[in-house]
Amino acid sequence: MPTQRTRLKTNAPFDWPVALFGHGWIGLAPHAFDETTSRWHTVLRLGRTAADVVIRARECDLLVELTARRALSRAQIAGARSQLRHMLRLDEDLSPFYRQCRRTPARRWVARRGGGRLLRSPSAFEDLMKLLFTTNVTWTATEMMTANLVDSLGPAAPSGARAFPTARECQRDEAFYRDVVRCGYRARAAIELAAAFADGALADKMFFAEPSSEVLWRRICELRGFGPYAAGQMMRLCGHYEHLAIDSWCRAKLAELDGTAAPPDDREVAARYASAAPYQGLAMWCDLTADWHGERRPLNR
Repeated sequence: MPTQRTRLKTNAPFDWPVALFGHGWIGLAPHAFDETTSRWHTVLRLGRTAADVVIRARECDLLVELTARRALSRAQIAGARSQLRHMLRLDEDLSPFYRQCRRTPARRWVARRGGGRLLRSPSAFEDLMKLLFTTNVTWTATEMMTANLVDSLGPAAPSGARAFPTARECQRDEAFYRDVVRCGYRARAAIELAAAFADGALADKMFFAEPSSEVLWRRICELRGFGPYAAGQMMRLCGHYEHLAIDSWCRAKLAELDGTAAPPDDREVAARYASAAPYQGLAMWCDLTADWHGERRPLNR
């Protein structure tokens, strides 16, 4: 199987573990991370080809190896580079947020290490389907549902790992989603989401190129199964950070950071992060996950 190499320039600061582990997507199929070698393995769709992708960081570059059953064309390699830049948010300008972080002692690590670049999927459809699988469920179940979908419908790369299926490939009946994916009541929402992207009623540009936060928020909230939490998470992945997207884990973590038995109510949280506008949701998320990156955050007192 031919392996071809390319590289991506990153914008400093770019901390490889912080970029990959900013939230949970790195743990969902088709992604895998080898802690021994610090390499990220994934599978990308390059036209009709599913290619194994292995990425490692070296200084300000990302070294990328692409393996497919046939040699990839220049256009396919360029497509892989474009997808990875999108997924890693390499072209997103977070400098205004970093200026905010430098003025907040507990958040200076974010600016120093280039935090906040939350890993996203190559497509809005994949992000939305994965978010649907996070609602009202444990993370273990989210991993299971995502793996079941990918293993059942995704095309295989040379390694045997599978890419995330397209919306057309995901057009299956409710029995498939309930019995094979095992996503329970989310089956109807998954079917509607796949149908909307397959027939063109929804498209990536309606999410990743939408300049209006209000329009985008309404669009996401109109989707079956997307309440304020899931919609707020999708807003972050689209580069809009005003919404806090608070769930039970966030509330418990806030209580831990405050050193209190009960978490603050949502109005108190909104007031606490109001000064971070228009990055309220990203500021809160970085506070909640600082310890994931070995950063100790002072108590909110």
